[in-house]
Formats: sequence, C-alpha cells, structure tokens
Amino acid sequence: MTLGQQGDEPLGARIRRLRTGRGWTQRELAEPQYNRGFLAKVEAGRRPPSDEVLAYLAQRLGLTVDELRFGRPPGVAETLWTELRDAYQALEQGRVAEAEETFADAETRAADYHLPDVECYARFCLAESKWQRFDLAGATTGFEHAERVSAEAPAWLRALIVYRWSACRYASGFATAAVARVESALGELRAGEPVDPDAELALLTALIHPLVEMGALHRARRATEDGQRAAALATRIDFVARFHRQSAQLWQAVGLPDRADAELTEAVRLFGLLGYDRDVARCHWARGFVLRRLGRLPEARAELTRARDLLTEVDSTEGILGATIELAEVRRLQGALDEAEILIQDISPLLEGRQDVEARAEVNRLLGLIARAKGDLPGATLLLRKAADDQERAAPRTGLVATSLHLGDVLREQDRLPEAISAYRNGVRAAADADTDPVR
Repeated sequence: MTLGQQGDEPLGARIRRLRTGRGWTQRELAEPQYNRGFLAKVEAGRRPPSDEVLAYLAQRLGLTVDELRFGRPPGVAETLWTELRDAYQALEQGRVAEAEETFADAETRAADYHLPDVECYARFCLAESKWQRFDLAGATTGFEHAERVSAEAPAWLRALIVYRWSACRYASGFATAAVARVESALGELRAGEPVDPDAELALLTALIHPLVEMGALHRARRATEDGQRAAALATRIDFVARFHRQSAQLWQAVGLPDRADAELTEAVRLFGLLGYDRDVARCHWARGFVLRRLGRLPEARAELTRARDLLTEVDSTEGILGATIELAEVRRLQGALDEAEILIQDISPLLEGRQDVEARAEVNRLLGLIARAKGDLPGATLLLRKAADDQERAAPRTGLVATSLHLGDVLREQDRLPEAISAYRNGVRAAADADTDPVR
C-alpha cells in the first residue's frame, strides 16, 4: 500500500490493519483501558474514537496521534522536507522537469497526510518553477495557492511567499501594490515577539529592488541597513545570500560601487556553497549591471555574456531575458548597434503574451535609442513613447526620468518643441517623485 493510499484509508480499518500486523487480538490492544467490544465498534467504523481513545491506541501502537489519525508513516514529514530541498537544488541547477515532478508528488503526499507546512512549501516550489520559466501569471497564482495553506508554515516560508508574490506583481507593473504588501507583512511580523530574523530578512530583501527602481533611495537604504542587522542573526544561508545580492543594487545606486562588488562576491560564495547555480548566474548578471554603470564596458560585456550562458544552462527564462537586455545595452553603448538589435530580437519571443512591464519598457527604450542612433527619429519616438507609458504606469521612476529625457531630445531634433517640452516636464515630475538623496 502506498503512502497516499494509507492516507485515504478509513481510520477504523487502519487501526485493525496495524493491530493485526502486530499479531494482536482486539482484547490485547484494547485492554486495560477499554474492552474488546468497544474496539470492535471503532474498527468497524460504528463508533468514531475520541481524542482520548486515539491517544491511548496510538501509545499502545507506538505511534503519534497524527501518525495514527492520518496514516502517516513515522518520519514522513522529515522525508518530504528533504525531498523538497533536494528538488529545489535540482531546480536551481536547471533540472526543471525533474524538480516539478517531485514538487507535485510531495504536495499530494503532504495533503494526504495532513502536513500543511510541507504542503505549503511544495506549492511554493511549484510556483517558483513557474517563476523560473517566466510565467508571471502562473507564478502569482501559485504563490497565492501556497499562501492558502500557510497558517501553520514557519515564519520564514510565509515571508518568502510574500517576497516572491511581490516580485511577480512588481514585474507585472504593480510596483506600489507590491511594496505595500511587503511593508504590511513586515509590520505584522515586527508586531509579534520574538521576531524571526530569517523572515524579517526575506521581507527587507524584497523591498530593495522596487524601492531603488522607484527612486525611493531613503527607504531602500533603511531596508538595507535593517537587513544587515537581521542578516547577522539569520540562520538560512540562501536568505543571507539573496540579501547580499539585492543590497548591491542599493550601494551601486548611492555611489558605492566597491561595496556593491563586495556584496556580490559574498553572494556568489554563499550560493556556491548551496549549489544554487541559477542564483550564482544572477549574481554575475548583477555584477555586469554594476560594471556597466561604472562605464567599464568590456568587463561588463564579459560578465553579462557569462551570466547569459550560465542562465541558459539552468533553463532560467527570467534570467536569460534580463541578462540579455543588459548585454544589449552594453553593446549599444559600445557602438555595436546591429548586434544590440539582434540580441533584443532574439529575446522578443520571450516577452510575447507575458506581463513583465519592466522588461517590455526596457526593450522598447533600447530599440528606440538604437533607432535614434541609426537616424530613424519617427521610429525612435514611437518606441520611446511606449517605454515611457509603461514606466509611468509601473512606477519605476528612475527609468522614466531617463526615458523622458531621451524622448524629449528626439522630439526636439524633429523640431516638435511643444511635445519635447511635455516629455521633459514628465521627466522632471518623475524626478520630483523620486527620493534621490542617498543620505550618506
């Protein structure tokens, strides 16, 4: 009989099976507290056992009450947690189909045995695989599915679900809602005692990227500094590694590139210890971003090429898209316009039918700048307008400031001065909305 079949077995029949498997008579199991006739009714399903009866029978059979009640083999929860951790590592290494099969099987078994914390993590892992495939709608639904059974999950897992859900919402163009959800969860966590440092670190990490992109550097720096304190107490290496990778973006944004590079170096080390190849590759992508911002374009190109190759090996659609966009920007800045355009064309199918507003805006901005450099000013105008519209809806203020400036310049080059002035004003408003003082 499989584990799942045991979970579906009637309780009375399970008691009878366990009793006869030990070679006991009904009297031998029931006495001294109960008699044979009482146990016969329980086994036949004519008398549902009370909690007191279950506790007595479980003790006699050498089981826990839940093992008897739900047909759990001893140690099944620990076994399922181990299987899920191993499968998550397989996901990180690109064995997506294999990992998804384990996640789905573990979810079913955990539900059969009434292990809601394990079931929650299995559901989270399934949603994470959709995130890796860049299925934002599916991932969002998956994280919400996990949250429905999260009441008995550990605090770190509940926080991680909020982290990933908010990342999906941010990428889909709902930045304000994403940040508000994380800040609400953080407030609820801190209202309790004691505060779980892993959960706090996950939520603080979730705030850094959207706040930086929204231009809210005061708040992003506060989240980063609070995260440093939480990281010193955290026990989960993967949470600490993610924090180092995300905090690098803040330090780069406030003009501390050496500190950003040190954070990424530490993140690579920690992810390497875990065998998390996907996250190691994402660190190389992040380092390419920092190098590009520093104007070290040859180094940025090498780092981003490496990141894209590694992300391709682990089948991370989301990572391939982001690293390629950044690589195309580097090649554009190096004057390789045709190559930059080809890079964007190669990943365009990955955006079809998807909700990633931030990536779509970046693609249109890049294509608009390439069109401008090639002398196609009307084409550049159309593409930059599309990018600005997406950025205005999605609230990445730092991107909107730059796009508005480029759009204004292109319109001015066509002697469309009223429209150019309107674009510049849009950029000024975006800059005014952003908190750009790094507060060192």
